Amino acid sequence: MEKARHRILLVEDDKVDQTAFERLVQTEELQYDYVIAGSLSQARSLLGSEQFDAVICDYMLGDGTAFDVLGMIKNVPFIVVTGIGNEEIAVKAWRAGAYDYLVKDTERRYLKALPITVENALRHKDTEEKLRLLSGAIMSTDDSVHITDLQGKIIFVNRAFCETYGYKKEEILGKDGSLLWIGTHQRINTRSVFQTQIMGGTWTVGFYHRRKDGSIFPVSLSRSIIKDSNGNKVAVVATARDITQHILVEHELRRANRELQQQNQLQSKLAVMVAGALKRLLAGENIDNDQQTSQDIRPRLGRARKIVADFLDIAEIDAGRMKLESTEFDLQSVISEVVQALSQQAAEKGIELKTLIPESRLAIDGDRRRIGQALANLISHSISSAPANGHIEVSVKDNDHEVAIEMHHDGPSIGHTKMDNIFDRFQWMEDQVHLEQEEGVDLSLLAARELIELHGGKIWSEHGDGGESNLCISLPNPTEQPKVAAAAKEPAI
Repeated sequence: MEKARHRILLVEDDKVDQTAFERLVQTEELQYDYVIAGSLSQARSLLGSEQFDAVICDYMLGDGTAFDVLGMIKNVPFIVVTGIGNEEIAVKAWRAGAYDYLVKDTERRYLKALPITVENALRHKDTEEKLRLLSGAIMSTDDSVHITDLQGKIIFVNRAFCETYGYKKEEILGKDGSLLWIGTHQRINTRSVFQTQIMGGTWTVGFYHRRKDGSIFPVSLSRSIIKDSNGNKVAVVATARDITQHILVEHELRRANRELQQQNQLQSKLAVMVAGALKRLLAGENIDNDQQTSQDIRPRLGRARKIVADFLDIAEIDAGRMKLESTEFDLQSVISEVVQALSQQAAEKGIELKTLIPESRLAIDGDRRRIGQALANLISHSISSAPANGHIEVSVKDNDHEVAIEMHHDGPSIGHTKMDNIFDRFQWMEDQVHLEQEEGVDLSLLAARELIELHGGKIWSEHGDGGESNLCISLPNPTEQPKVAAAAKEPAI
């Protein structure tokens, strides 16, 4: 491998010393691309226009001294050559920033030491640059780095360490590194070791450390032995990373995964329940031709279709695939249409179904068909729950930030607990299992609640002063609707 060439500036006003230097380079075949300046002014000109790896300078120049040249350079190895008896001046130059000095002798034997001095100076500069780079990297990294001697005393900490552990540099240097651990002894079984999974599925060992304020936090930790040039152990460097956020994310992912598994189980169980209900509804009947279906089968067929439709809607909402076709529409007209469509169902039970709606137009932003579907489910449920020859009143109120819809009937209240169970799928299914009706599964309230909440609304049940039941809905008014629509576009988890 070819040796690297070095660009050298020699500042020397003695012609004989200049010639001796040139002869040295040729004789020793030194890898120098050198330039000679015979004065301070020439050196100033060269240093202002060119770059050099090292500068060799005689102390006494005709128009200045080596100190003048030293003041012109920065981060360049500087070697001072002094005359016999000028060692004191050489030491001053060394203290001023010169790397080394050589003493001239009449036989110029100092030239034999010059190549070694230059090589050492260049190597020293390279080492300093590497150390400066390493120090900068350690000080700027977000990982906490601390170094201890072989007795465990902390001898170095970086910026991130002070920020993470809460210590000032002067507070922690010289302290025993064991104070960072929960345990008082440096043994594995006192460190509260745990395992955590990192990116890519790899498992790593974590530890719990203690901050200055006594708070405990999890870290991933790596430790390495520092050895000197002779291979002797001199220190231990430890790099710690606060993985509090990682642990929280890991727990959240586990929770989300459990919920996803739970959701899948619920969907499967719900599908089985729906299939069982459909089987009971349609058992032994030929429904290939609706026109040939007997009159007493039609209600059961309609019930089966309703169960399937509600089930598919719930599945779409759960999967985040239901797309709302939002437009501005008149809520009064939707309620009137729903009440008109359900009047036959109410009449069959002798129920008086009426509305109390403001005369002024009430504009709502949302999916007209889906809100109508939810209202139909809820009013139909009220008709089914109300006693024969009872009363149901649907009223609408325009509040400041929302539109409230109330369905009053004198039947049994759904109740807060039951309403909560509708949202709690597990409990809702338990309730469905114990139903004695032939149909078994009723998804109408569950589907209605999902549709109302998809629009940013709420649904709940209240008891009236006279013992009657109130089923209540609130929907955001148009000024609140944009952020609701944005939220509705986000896929469900």
